[in-house]
Amino acid sequence: MRMTVAEVRKLQGVGNKPASKKKRNPDPAPTIPPNLVKGFASDGLFEDDLLLCEIEIVPPSVNNYWLDSGKARKRLSKRAKHFMAVMKRFISPCRYDGKVSVNVQFAPPDAKVRDIDNIVKPIFDSLSKCGLILDDRQVDKLVVERLPVHKNGKLIISVKKV
Repeated sequence: MRMTVAEVRKLQGVGNKPASKKKRNPDPAPTIPPNLVKGFASDGLFEDDLLLCEIEIVPPSVNNYWLDSGKARKRLSKRAKHFMAVMKRFISPCRYDGKVSVNVQFAPPDAKVRDIDNIVKPIFDSLSKCGLILDDRQVDKLVVERLPVHKNGKLIISVKKV
């Protein structure tokens, strides 16, 4: 008995199933509540210090900070809102209106390749929305450094008056 290739595949079950593509959630909710994220912050250690904080969090990338909500409107993602809520726990609002210097040290949670410049905008937004500075235009100096991998990720931010 001769069989065609299509009949053999049908018997083997090859090609019968449609390729199921699992949809990726474009806005997943973070697993750890903002009040349980570990970290510490101090302000005013020295005269020119506005903030020194160390937080076990991975800031959202600019690539997933804003989401389309239709009709040419953008909205903050759940990750961005979560990051803001965490930062509010560690930032005391002082509404400083002078020029500042920001030093960011970032330890990623894994060896995945990340563009280091994509974390800057969410950090600047959190500094202004939490009331430490009035606007991110006040930043005159910025240093961003990648640290070795840390289990949950780590973010160290230092803000000083210029």
